[in-house]
Order: sequence, then C-alpha cells, then structure tokens
Amino acid sequence: MKQRPGRRSFLAMTGTGASAALAGCSGPTGQSQAEGNEGTTPDGEATLTIQIRGDQEALTSFQEELQTELENGNITRTEAQEEYESKQQELITNATTTYKDSVADADAVAVNDVAPEVGLLRLTAPATTFVNGLEDGDLAAVLPNEYYDQYLQQQQIQDAVEDQAANQENNSTSN
Repeated sequence: MKQRPGRRSFLAMTGTGASAALAGCSGPTGQSQAEGNEGTTPDGEATLTIQIRGDQEALTSFQEELQTELENGNITRTEAQEEYESKQQELITNATTTYKDSVADADAVAVNDVAPEVGLLRLTAPATTFVNGLEDGDLAAVLPNEYYDQYLQQQQIQDAVEDQAANQENNSTSN
C-alpha cells in the first residue's frame, strides 16, 4: 500500500518561506506601503497554496476505536494502520472539498487548483482569507504559490520509486 507523506513531512518540506512570504518580509516596510497608497486597502490579493486540516476529533475518536479493536484481538496491527490511514485520507479529502466549496462561493476568492487527496488548494484571495483560515483552524498551513506544484511533483517521484520497488519485489519473489 502506498503511503502518502503526512502533514509533518509536508510542513518540513516547505520550511519557513511561507511565513516570510505571508508576513511580507521580502517587500517594502509597512510604513512606506501606507504612505503612497492612501486609497488602497492593505487587504491585497495573493495566490498561495494552502493545506487543509482534516477533522482531528473524528480522527482521534477513530484511533481510539481501532485501539480497542486491536486490544480485543479483532484486527491486526497492520489492519489497524491501514484503516487509520484510510480514515485520515477520507477526512482530509472531505475537509478539502468542503473548504473549496465554501470559499468558491466568496466573490473575492478564486480556486485555481485542488488536490483533495493530499489536502492542497491553490487560491487567489485577499490576505484576510488566509489569516482567517489559520485562525479558525481550517488550514494547516499557508505556503507560497509554487509549493503546490513542487509537492505534487514530489508525490509523483515518490509514487514512481514505490512502484519500481514493488515491481522489483514481485519479480524477485516470482522467480
């Protein structure tokens, strides 16, 4: 079974670049921005990648149920791990679809790309959309625009390596 890297490996891959980008550390200072732009709002749009957080309470509850099943001998550790990963995937996919549908209805938000199976969206939206999502707990991370493509490319490479390893294992066991 292929295992997708979790939120931790995704966040480790992204580093602190997202924080600096969101904070505007690479641009002009707040004072100089405010001086020449009195008619504009500081709520400019940005295109960023976001990672969605699945329902953690539901996942914890499911994990407790699996632990009970495991302790009672009804399932094996491998089966419990597979069921846990499947449930985690389901919760992330559902949360991503729900979030996409909710922000797609907003006038100022454009959903550019969606990868629900890994909980990623690329949005063009006002900065408050990203900040509010983090504050509400809907978002696990706000990352630079290019991280969407980089992450999916990394997944394709990882999948190809896993497929190749599985094929080699199958060839060696069939001989």
